[in-house]
Amino acid sequence: MPMSSGNQVTTLPSGLELSAGRIDKLSLKGTSGINPAVGAALETICTQGGIRNLLTSAEILKIKSSSTSDANSGSGHARRVKIKGIDANGALIEENVNLNGTTAVVTVAAFRHVNNVFVNKVGSGNSVNTGAISISNNADNAVLYQIAAGEGQQQSASFAVPADTNAYITTFMMSATGPAQVSIWLNKAPDSGAPFRQVVTTIVGIGSPATYTLPNPFQIPAGGIIEFRAKRLGDADVAVAADFQLIFEAN
Repeated sequence: MPMSSGNQVTTLPSGLELSAGRIDKLSLKGTSGINPAVGAALETICTQGGIRNLLTSAEILKIKSSSTSDANSGSGHARRVKIKGIDANGALIEENVNLNGTTAVVTVAAFRHVNNVFVNKVGSGNSVNTGAISISNNADNAVLYQIAAGEGQQQSASFAVPADTNAYITTFMMSATGPAQVSIWLNKAPDSGAPFRQVVTTIVGIGSPATYTLPNPFQIPAGGIIEFRAKRLGDADVAVAADFQLIFEAN
């Protein structure tokens, strides 16, 4: 159907225009996560498991690998990672960090939230990280994100929205290796100490991924956080994955 796109009218599907960034003040962002061993209590759908740690203020971060092979000096494996997140003022920031194996390297910038971490420089052979790369706060070594060995990319179904942007979730996809409860949690004002609240709950089982389209998308306000959590419903731990897309609206 025709729709406005800047100063033009287009008949292309709105999803294509949105992905291309051609609709004024709107953009599309997404992320995915996997938790390889979800237990009987709720856990964030993320590589490191448990409930994902959050910072209470902007902090310098610490990055290291469990392998000495992941280093910038002559490494044939992961040499550098890029961290994308939110600063103390709620603005988007990113930083490249050269790895030094099992020796921790600290960031220059202070991050309030982390949204994505991935290997963006490798050595000869184009191989990714040999060890697990952890991103922790510098004060007490609480792991915020982790890149599993060999994956080159964090897997965490959570996202912090910048302070000048509203976000809307419309579709999401989930799958599991066994019966599990999967839920969406929102924190609308993390900087004020507000708690996460559960807004959507579903049940998934073994089989093809389940895709959900919300007839009335709900909003994650500027500065808010969305997070997917899961717990097993059987006697054995299960792997659970989630993928979602957000429509961002600049204020």
